[in-house]
This record gives sequence, C-alpha cells and structure tokens, in this order.
Amino acid sequence: KRLSRDSNITCILGCRNMDLGKKAIASLNKDGCTNLDLVEIDLDKDDTHDKVARYILETYGKCDILVNNAAVCFNDSTLYGKVPHTPFEKQAEITVGTNFLGTLSLTEKILPLLEKSSSPRIINIASSAGRLSILPSEERRKSFSCHDLSIDKLKEFMNEFVQDAQNGNHVENGWPNTGYGVSKVGIIAMTKILAKKYPNMMVNSVDPGYCRTDQNNNQGFVPPERGALTPFLLVTIDGEKQFTTGNHWYEGQAISWMYQ
Repeated sequence: KRLSRDSNITCILGCRNMDLGKKAIASLNKDGCTNLDLVEIDLDKDDTHDKVARYILETYGKCDILVNNAAVCFNDSTLYGKVPHTPFEKQAEITVGTNFLGTLSLTEKILPLLEKSSSPRIINIASSAGRLSILPSEERRKSFSCHDLSIDKLKEFMNEFVQDAQNGNHVENGWPNTGYGVSKVGIIAMTKILAKKYPNMMVNSVDPGYCRTDQNNNQGFVPPERGALTPFLLVTIDGEKQFTTGNHWYEGQAISWMYQ
C-alpha cells in the first residue's frame, strides 16, 4: 500500500479472478492507493502470459519489478472443501505445473521488459517448505544447488519428480512427500540461476512466513502485512547503494537455503 501511495510506481495486480481483482483494487483505493492497474493472469494458461507482457510493453514500455506470488498448496487434500479429494500423484502435477512451470513461463515473458529498466528486480515468494534439506537424498540436494545448474536441467528435475509421483516411486527415488515443498525448492533454485544469468538484475527469493491467507484457510499466524514487508524492502532498496541478488530472505535477513 505504501509503495503505491508514496511513489510514482504503478502497481499492476495480476489476478486469475478479475472480479476479486476489482474488489482488491477498490479496497486499496479506499486506503488511498491510486497508482494501480489490473491484468488477468492464469499461471496455468501460457496465452495469458503473452497477453500481459504485450499489454505492459504497449502501456508502460518496460517493467521495473516483478513479484511472483501466486501459488497453489494442497495442505488440505480438498483445499478445505473447495475441490474434490485430489490424490498425491495428481497434486504433484498440478502444484509443480502452477507454482514452478507457470511462474517460470510468466517470468520468461516478462524478462525482456525487465531488461529495459534501469533497476530491474525480481522477487520470488518462496517458503520454508522449500528449504533444500527437505530433499532426503544428498544427491538431489547437490543437483539442485549445483553452481552450473541450468533452467533446462532444473525443468528436467521438476518433471522427473512429477513422473515419479505419478508412478508411486518418488520416495525411493529421493523425493519428499510434498509437491508444494518441491515446487518451492524449484522456485529458489530458479532464483539463483536467474541471478547468475542476469548479473545486472536483482533477483531474490523470500520466505514470508506462515501468513494468514485464503491459501491456508486463514490459519496462518503471520499477518499478511508482515509477510509482505521483506518483499517491500527488496522492491524499494536503493540498488546502486546496496545491490543484492541470488539470496533467500526471511524477516529482512538473507538466510541459508539449506536450513531455515
């Protein structure tokens, strides 16, 4: 809210449900935020990624900041009664497809617009569920944290997890029993790859904590405003004086990816 109210930055909300997006805009307007825009984005629909990138280019000419926040989490097998029971092998496909592959696709479409900015930055919202230590296999941990890991190889790993989950042999092949966790491992690994590939761009991931949102049926104990603080600081930090990239953050501090 403060970012929109106190600066000339236009905040573009990317929403899958445009009606809910309009309600969010109206609520923010009441709080004094006026530099707002709304676009339709569905991480599961690549064509919306193209449309959004084209809209930003034609309307604004560039993108300075990309905050990737959307995700799905089957912390309840029915998403608290909103969908039928979903077996793990299907959860894995949906979760990785949305949280990792969808986020990666959108990011790749926005990257050319970020390169037009004088201070480009990406903030990927991750989770403590994505700490490297959730991978029970040391070989897996080394593969994901390898300095030379590429986006293509990372995609292979993520698709391998989905395939193993569908085959029912993911545990014996060194994977944990959490599609959400693996998807966030992928997001943090993607963050580090992009930070190396684009050295003039600030690319960081953030664990916002267990925030009280619809995703967990409002059972989280961290107020959403608190969870948004570290991403806000990364958005507003003076990149010329304090350039930071390739890090994973929690509560305003860069932390180890292995343990958190």
